[in-house]
Amino acid sequence: MMINIKLIAAVFLTLDLLVILFSLYVGFDWLINTQAGFIGSLTVVALSLFGYKRMVESKVHDGSGRDVIDKIEDPYELYDEEETEQKGSKFKENVKHIKTSARGYLSIYRIGGYVVFFVLFLILVKNRYFAFLPFITGISIIPISTLFYTVFQSYKKV
Repeated sequence: MMINIKLIAAVFLTLDLLVILFSLYVGFDWLINTQAGFIGSLTVVALSLFGYKRMVESKVHDGSGRDVIDKIEDPYELYDEEETEQKGSKFKENVKHIKTSARGYLSIYRIGGYVVFFVLFLILVKNRYFAFLPFITGISIIPISTLFYTVFQSYKKV
């Protein structure tokens, strides 16, 4: 499935525009909280994806990791004799998995996204603008938009 970034952005912005219009009707607290939640969550998602992209590009550049065709033909690594001989215990496998996946969840980009999100939250709290329901509404724009995009793409194929 090919992902259309422009369509995803259009869905994000359309849903955010609807939330902005509703927030203008309800009041300033709703507007500031929904937009802080949306911008914070969008920053987390964008920087996490950027960090993941850089990690994958570096693995491809280094030549580490298995080839895509190898993963399709042998998803459980049953036919790889070299790796079968090297595997000693489950503990060693788990430590190796943690080391290789740590680059993804300890990425400076992902952490930076969460720092931006947390700073926006603290600004709202410090200035006494924070309201739970509007903030959660702003955060949920991205998952709801992604759901709409996925449903739209699945009906488009049928």
